[in-house]
Amino acid sequence: MTIIMFQEAIKETADKAITAGQAAQETVVGMINGFFARLPLIGVGFLVFVLFLVIASISRKIIKKAAVGARVDPMLASLMSRIGYILIILLGLFVAATVIFPGVNAGDLVAGLGIGSVALGFAFKDVLQNLFAGFLILLYRPFKIADQIQIDNWEGTVEEINVRATKIKTYDGERVVIPNSDLYMKAVLVRTAFPSRRTKITVGIGYDEDHEKARRILLDVLKNAEGVLDTPEPDVNVVELADSSVNLKLLYWTDSQQTSTRKTADRVVSGAKAALDKAGIEIPFPQRVITMHNDRLQIEDHRQKSGEKSLPDE
Repeated sequence: MTIIMFQEAIKETADKAITAGQAAQETVVGMINGFFARLPLIGVGFLVFVLFLVIASISRKIIKKAAVGARVDPMLASLMSRIGYILIILLGLFVAATVIFPGVNAGDLVAGLGIGSVALGFAFKDVLQNLFAGFLILLYRPFKIADQIQIDNWEGTVEEINVRATKIKTYDGERVVIPNSDLYMKAVLVRTAFPSRRTKITVGIGYDEDHEKARRILLDVLKNAEGVLDTPEPDVNVVELADSSVNLKLLYWTDSQQTSTRKTADRVVSGAKAALDKAGIEIPFPQRVITMHNDRLQIEDHRQKSGEKSLPDE
């Protein structure tokens, strides 16, 4: 009886295996037949996609030429052409999928794209944020290529503005890549936004010196220093009675480029030191008065006068 049941179990397993094999064979054959039956549609869909590729390439060139003719910023023109290229490619994929799979309607694809876009939005949040920030920067142009800017602790010359980040070259010859979202959301100091900018330098003189005489000397230094602009006129103001000096602030305008402001500041400071020394006007060092007190002797003297007992020896 056991042997018969074992034989029946083997036979049943073999029948199931044969049935599964036949089903798998039928599935594979159906897939192959379906592929060959759909092969003309796949070919047509491929040709449609290639056609959209050609259209996208031509459109990108047309957008660039139109942007150049309209005197649009080259970086903005490049971004617009790239966005147009990507949109046409996505449309080509949409049309090719509809051709290859006629049963798929536009509503299903749009719904699928909607769900997919939400998922992609969460997955590539930072990338998309930088992309839109880069587009807005190129559109409104708060700064441009070759401008000198400062953000946080970074300062330098703008080299490139692309869809993800902006590259600046620091004054030390190093490159900093800053995400566009930071540039759009944070305060950015554009040092070369205008042709000229003002520099402020403070010089201290002694309290015994004639500050009006010092003012005239320093103003003469500013008017004769190379790099100092005549308009707006330079000025010297007495701004502070400090601990050990009377402080005068030198105000003058130079070209807005960092090289010009740095070299002019060197000439102004060197000229001011030489002119004040020649006139015999003292530039004092900071002075501090330190008073030393023996607290134990003061306490002992107070106790003796009041009749209290002296402090025990240590």
